[in-house]
Amino acid sequence: MSAPDLAPEADLIAALTAAMAASDAVKAVLGDPVRLFSERSRSAAYPHASWGRSESLARDADDVTLIEHRLTLDIWCRDGDAHAITGQLREALRGLDPVLSEPWTLVLLAPAYSDVFATRDRRVKRGLIRLRAVMGRAAA
Repeated sequence: MSAPDLAPEADLIAALTAAMAASDAVKAVLGDPVRLFSERSRSAAYPHASWGRSESLARDADDVTLIEHRLTLDIWCRDGDAHAITGQLREALRGLDPVLSEPWTLVLLAPAYSDVFATRDRRVKRGLIRLRAVMGRAAA
């Protein structure tokens, strides 16, 4: 991915989205093409996913700039086992290796937390996967 005009956080989400779209394990859960949206879609087929909250923290060290990201991936399920679907997607995310734009390198990508919630529409469940990512680059 070449996106020098994107902020590192936006570049990470774009790289993750591209890696998920190319992953057979993700396609097995979210269809082909992958039903992944920048925000919740009420018209998409189930299950589908959307990016939620994104938080960034500076974690600089000597001669290296580090940014820790905490990203939320929401999974919307109906007529299926939301726990199983969330678990399958969590495992699929473990195998991703997104490519970031120079000068950034992905140091860590790991699902840190997952949960499943009921929604107002009793037929729809919301799964949540919280990803922890650390990006680094040599200090300028």
